[in-house]
Amino acid sequence: MPNIFFMVMRRMRAPIITLILIYAISVLGLVLIQGLDDQGRPYQMDFFHAFYFISYTATSIGFGETPYPFSYSQRLWVLCCIYLSVTGWAYNLGSIFTLFNDQALKRAIQHARFKNKVQRLREPFYLICGYGQTGRLLCKVLDDLNIRFVVVEQKEERVNDLALADFHSDPIYYAGNASNPELLKIAGIQHAMCRGVLAITGDENVNLAIAMAAFVLQPKLVSVCRCKNKSVAENMQSFGANKVINMFNAVGKQFQMLLHAPHTYRLWNVLSDFPGQPITGLLRPPSGHWVIVGYGRFGMSMRAALLQEGASVTVIDPDPQPDLLPKEFVQALGVNATALIAAGIERASGLLVCHDHDINNLSALATAKLINPKLFVVARQNLRDNHLLFEAFKPDITSIRSEIVAHECLRSIETPLLAQFLDLIKDEDEAWAKALIDQLANLCDGKVPEIWSITLNAKNTAAVYAFLANPLPCLRLGHWINDPFGKGKLKCQALLRLQDEEAQLWPALDTPLRFGDQLLFAGNHDAYLAHIAMQEATHLLDFSRTGIIEPQSWVFRKWAERRQNN
Repeated sequence: MPNIFFMVMRRMRAPIITLILIYAISVLGLVLIQGLDDQGRPYQMDFFHAFYFISYTATSIGFGETPYPFSYSQRLWVLCCIYLSVTGWAYNLGSIFTLFNDQALKRAIQHARFKNKVQRLREPFYLICGYGQTGRLLCKVLDDLNIRFVVVEQKEERVNDLALADFHSDPIYYAGNASNPELLKIAGIQHAMCRGVLAITGDENVNLAIAMAAFVLQPKLVSVCRCKNKSVAENMQSFGANKVINMFNAVGKQFQMLLHAPHTYRLWNVLSDFPGQPITGLLRPPSGHWVIVGYGRFGMSMRAALLQEGASVTVIDPDPQPDLLPKEFVQALGVNATALIAAGIERASGLLVCHDHDINNLSALATAKLINPKLFVVARQNLRDNHLLFEAFKPDITSIRSEIVAHECLRSIETPLLAQFLDLIKDEDEAWAKALIDQLANLCDGKVPEIWSITLNAKNTAAVYAFLANPLPCLRLGHWINDPFGKGKLKCQALLRLQDEEAQLWPALDTPLRFGDQLLFAGNHDAYLAHIAMQEATHLLDFSRTGIIEPQSWVFRKWAERRQNN
């Protein structure tokens, strides 16, 4: 912290020099003024005793006159020194209090502390740029998963909220411009334990700058970026961003899946949700006529999905829409009955409210429900704090922007295999999706399962042992379902087996495994912990393969060999 030290010394230069001069003049006066010893003989006080006396007198401690009682001249000089030193110390203390209220010094101290905390990290972490609604949700989920994170946020008030948040581990954060490469470097983008950077600020140009900095400073780092426009997304991908999240495109694709394949959508939604949440029921949006209130990027994406499924759509928006036919558009805010009736709300089967303001969405929803109580309602919720208001109206689907982006980010950084699995299930039929979701619901008691992956490579102790040291019996997928602690079967399901880019969905339990396989599992937390133990303790893997408890110590191994020979 040399910069802080020199900053303090520069600001305290005048007060310190003033105090030094007061001490110097006071000591010099005591040395020059003649006094009397205990025998009545004149003497001159030396510099050591003069400095000693001024030191405790100036700080109001008061140990008495030393080394002999003072003369009147000395006491008169000491009286002047007392008032001088009190004034000097008051000047210094006032300067210190003023200095510690200086914003520049506070920022320097925070910067130094932030840098030191990041450098001391000895466990994997993610760098999160932006602490808005999405950032808050991601930090909470990562903290629940015992994954460390470092946050860089531009707005001071959001950083203050982060400091007061209830996390299991001490959060590391800093208020600054995340597009600054120097700040990203200090935040740990080149740290050996950094696993990825998430650019999820509200400014897509800042996110683009973060993607570029990540590509230059750490090309192999996982980077997830949020954007709104297609051109910016392409620019991000050109800088090597592993995942570019466009919230509006993501919502449109999900809604189209819901319209076309509801069981597949339910499976997709369950595997994308946060672990421990209740599994949602099956939704079947009706076909026919739909009314869309609000025609921004969100509304455009949803309209395209509806039209592709053959529905008729009427749009209500306060701004002119020259691309729409007159019979397909009503220019109004959409919160009153007149505009909704003009759009055909009475005969509509579905309503989509997607203004940028929650109050307008709730107002339109309430008015439409009074006219047509049988509507299937899809509502856009912009602020997570308004969840109580939306729950009161009970829309069939509530689309929360921060949750959508958070789900996409979490899938990209934690289980890359899951993203591949979710792309593959779109090609499966509804019966297959229904059977798998029913299986997962039974395994996890109606809760969203945890998702994890296992890679059988040289870094995996269990894989090296099972394929090289002790290859018999042959390792099969079903061995990973057996409880290594002898309690029956683990509550987990293999979702995907990947071998040399060849994917096998929902593989059978008797599938033989090979070195290099990647496995994706879904199940409860106990199964996840058991798989971690099986990968680290080879005797647990052997028990899952054979059902026989092998002795571990040298004594018990010899005893077992002797009994077998006899």
